[in-house]
Amino acid sequence: MHFQGSKTWRPSHKKDLSGSAKHLIIALFVSLFLVSCLDKGSSQVHKSSRLLMGTFVEVSVVGNDQEAKKAASEVFDELKRIEMLTSFHGDSELAKINANAGKGPVKTDPELLKIIDEALRVARETHGAFDPTVGPIAKLWGFSGEGESRLPSDSEIQETLPLVGWDKVKIDHEAGTVELPQAGMALDLGAIGKGYALNGTAELLAKAGIRSALVNIGGDILALGEKSPGKPWVIGVEDPRNSRAIVAVVSLKDKIIITSGDYERFFEKDGKRYHHILNPRTGYPADKLRSATVVGPVGSTLQPSGTAAFVLGVDQGRKYIESLKDAYGLLIDSEGNNHFTAGAESIFQLK
Repeated sequence: MHFQGSKTWRPSHKKDLSGSAKHLIIALFVSLFLVSCLDKGSSQVHKSSRLLMGTFVEVSVVGNDQEAKKAASEVFDELKRIEMLTSFHGDSELAKINANAGKGPVKTDPELLKIIDEALRVARETHGAFDPTVGPIAKLWGFSGEGESRLPSDSEIQETLPLVGWDKVKIDHEAGTVELPQAGMALDLGAIGKGYALNGTAELLAKAGIRSALVNIGGDILALGEKSPGKPWVIGVEDPRNSRAIVAVVSLKDKIIITSGDYERFFEKDGKRYHHILNPRTGYPADKLRSATVVGPVGSTLQPSGTAAFVLGVDQGRKYIESLKDAYGLLIDSEGNNHFTAGAESIFQLK
């Protein structure tokens, strides 16, 4: 996702970008965006960044220096707390659930239970197009953050697919437990975790009295208030096949915007692109779209919805986004054609 007025650069994605190099590239995007979008001489803006939730996070708060710095610090603390809940690495609460797959129920933090419930709700709504149990397949492809990306054999994929299935997850709300019944199963809450974090930071900033801020978690963005009086935040939707170009811009105030794209994490083998958005039903990368961008109100669950729309393709994806309250989408198909959901043409301005 780009930001209007910025000049951006990033290297070829011939190899999967990971680690500090990718974070540096995102940092470049965000820093250039802030220069272009914030008027010189307008309200004071406090900008800060951290590496959290497996990506680069930038927080920009409009206000006096003291209150802005305090609010930004609180945002980072909140994101770190959510990361400790939803990360599937290390000693997180989620990692404990995954480590006990096939061993019985695990007593779970009530907040994490709520997040898992929401993930399963989206999975149910999309008939599994979004599936938080896709972790074993993502690991097989090397998209889980462990090891190098690779092309697994079809037999490996078929052997792993039985570990995927959102409807296998057992939740006992009365006991406060979550159970993954098969050894090898794993929940991956990366998509819904970022969306949950954006909504959480919106609440936190509102309580702190902050009326204008921008929070960017690896390209998933909360635009709170306006960048300056009468001027909304302006975000550019990246051309999936030309990182130097944007296909549309959207003006945002008190909105969240997310994009799921096949250009974010991928590798190429024998001239074919293999990306990280996997179809839970087939075990292979979804191939109907190049990107799915969704805009909606603060408080909506957009990130997994974008993933689901990407997997579903133009027709079903459009219908699904239109079923969401006050949400609008721009879908770019595998041929590069743009498709809007109902009413979205007034939201997205094509370039």
